[in-house]
Parts: sequence; structure tokens; C-alpha cells
Amino acid sequence: MKSRKRTLTLVLTVLLLAVTVTITAALMIPSAEELLTQSMETLETIRDGRAIIEVTAELPDETYTGTFAVWGKLDVGPNGEPAGRVEALAASVAELVGVTAVTDGEQFWLYDPNRNMVVVGDVEEMTAVLAEKMAEHEDQFPMPHDFDPESADIPQTPAEGAAKLLEYVTAERNGSEEVAGTDAYRLRLVPIPEQMPDEVRMAGGFINLWLRAGDRLPLAVEYAEGAVGYGKIEATEIEINSGLDESVFTFDIPEGAEVIQAVDLLAQMEAMKADAVAEADFEALTPADLPESAALAGIQSIGGAVVQRYNLADGRSFVVAQGQSMPLEAPAEAAQSEKVTVRGVDGTLFSNDDGSRALLTWDEDGFVFVVGGDVTPAQALAMAESLK
Repeated sequence: MKSRKRTLTLVLTVLLLAVTVTITAALMIPSAEELLTQSMETLETIRDGRAIIEVTAELPDETYTGTFAVWGKLDVGPNGEPAGRVEALAASVAELVGVTAVTDGEQFWLYDPNRNMVVVGDVEEMTAVLAEKMAEHEDQFPMPHDFDPESADIPQTPAEGAAKLLEYVTAERNGSEEVAGTDAYRLRLVPIPEQMPDEVRMAGGFINLWLRAGDRLPLAVEYAEGAVGYGKIEATEIEINSGLDESVFTFDIPEGAEVIQAVDLLAQMEAMKADAVAEADFEALTPADLPESAALAGIQSIGGAVVQRYNLADGRSFVVAQGQSMPLEAPAEAAQSEKVTVRGVDGTLFSNDDGSRALLTWDEDGFVFVVGGDVTPAQALAMAESLK
């Protein structure tokens, strides 16, 4: 009898210990907010690092992949500027393989081995040029009317940063996996619809984030199940604060390579854009009434026609084209077509089944006009009427 009691006592003790260990272990696993805070704390300690990363981007019409070697270091330039180096080791776009970008914080080099060409420039000079270019498109990306950068609530600590992030997404632990040869926590970040701009809310999807178990260093990030496609960046090798030699951030121009100054290249691009319009021998009209988030991506001259291409925030696009000759056939996806009046003349409007894509064409004063792409029939007509 005593033996049975001792056995029962031993079993109960073991079970109690097991339950205690399980509860203690569960309590020791950090919450999603704690993991994000600890990750930001780790990021604050990084002075230098190197990694091999694999990139995947799946768009509606194309899939791109690549493997890149990346180096970075803070406080290398004469005024404490950061330095960096990126080399394309492999890519689904063959022309990218071997392309190398380097900056020592003061100068930068962009080397294309396929053309044996190096674009060189001064970081400060290019920063000013790019700021000027961005200012030209400032009205295309308006900030909210009540946004004041001077009084914006900028997080001052990792804990405040994590709390601010959680105002816009919900975060939950979603298991663990091995990434870059080590254990990693996986978090799922789901945007809070009411906190997101319309474009982000329409795109949907969520973000998976992998944090190294030892120090919460981000090892991978993935955007999944969104309307605009799929993307993932994952480190297969990574190390931080190893004391990188600054010679990594210099570049020796290969013998015989063509050297082009970056500012000269930008000037050439601007000239080509102007020539594209001039070649058509007429003043191209531009739409004043554009869909929300539309931004001019480029202007080309194709067969004597001026083609203006616009990008939308959700990864879609459309064109506005005009020229003296543009033979057109009904788009293969056109489910219906109708005769319309546009700018006082007859036109033809094609659209697909759900009305998400349209193509509008008409003749006016000896020129052929086309508005088409990822726009609704109503948007195509509105842009056509607003051409000036």
C-alpha cells in the first residue's frame, strides 16, 4: 500500500513539474511586441554588416529572382556618411548579373560589366539633383493636409517604435523556422484597414517577418496574398559588427571601361525625353484629369507617336498616346466595344469583362489619340476630355 502511495506521489510530482516547466517556458517566450522592440534594439547597435540575400518578386505579368551580396558600414564618409556595396551574383534578368554598386559615402560607382561601363558621381551633388527631381513631382504625391513634419510624433526609443508600428498593424507570433542556418521567430503583421491609405487597403495581403532567435535580427521579410503580387527578401548568410575593412567600399575602374559622369547621364536622359516629343513634330497634349496616385513614368517616341506612360500606386499602369499614324486592332481581352463622343468627335471605347481595363481611341485634327491600360472606361473618357 505504501509502495502504491509513493508511486502515486512520484507520478503527481513529475506531472506537476512538467506542467510548471511548460507554463514557465510559455511565459518566457516573448510577445510579438517584445520581439519587435528587441529587434529595433538590435538594429540600433549595428555599425557594419554583410549578407547574401535572395530576392523574389512575383508580379501579375512577370517573376523576378536574384541573389545579391551586400555590405554596409556607418560613419565612413568625411562627414560620417554611410558606405555600401551591392553585387548581383545571379538574376533572372541576365543583364543584371555582375552589376556592382559601391559608395564610400563621398563618391559612388555603378559598374555594368555587360557594357564595360562605369557611372561615377559625387554623393552630395547627386543628392541635390535627385531632391530637385523629386520636387518636380511633389504635387503627384501630396501629403495629408494636416501633416506637419515639425510636430510629427517621431518614436524616440525602440519600445515607442514598436508601439507606433502596432497602431497600423496587428502582430502575432506565427511559429519558428530555420533561416540562414539558425532558429528564427516568425511574426505575421496584418495591416489594420482603417489605418491604411486606400491603395494599401485595396492591395490587401500581410507581411511575414523572421527574427533571429538569439538577438532578434531581421533575417527575412515576405509580402504574401496581396492583389499586387508576392515578394520576399531572405538572408542566406549574415553577420553584423564584424569590423569590415573600408577597402570594401572602394572601386577600381576596369581598364578600358567607358566612364560616364552621373550628372551627364541624367542630362542625356532629359535630352532624350525632350527629343521624343520633338521628333513627333507636334506639341503633345497631356491629361489634366488623372486617376488618383497616377505618376508620369516616362515619355517615348514610337513610330512618330508620343507615348506617355503613367504608373499607379498599386502596380498597374496606363498610356496616353498621340500621333499621325497608329494602326490599332481591338484588344484581345475586349469583351465589349461602343461608339462614344469624345472631344466633340466620334471615338471607340473597348473594355474587358469587369471594366477594370479600357482602351479609348479617336481621330482629331489629323492625329490619332489613344488612352488605355489599367483604367476604367469612365477614367479613360475623363482623361481624354481633359487633354490640353
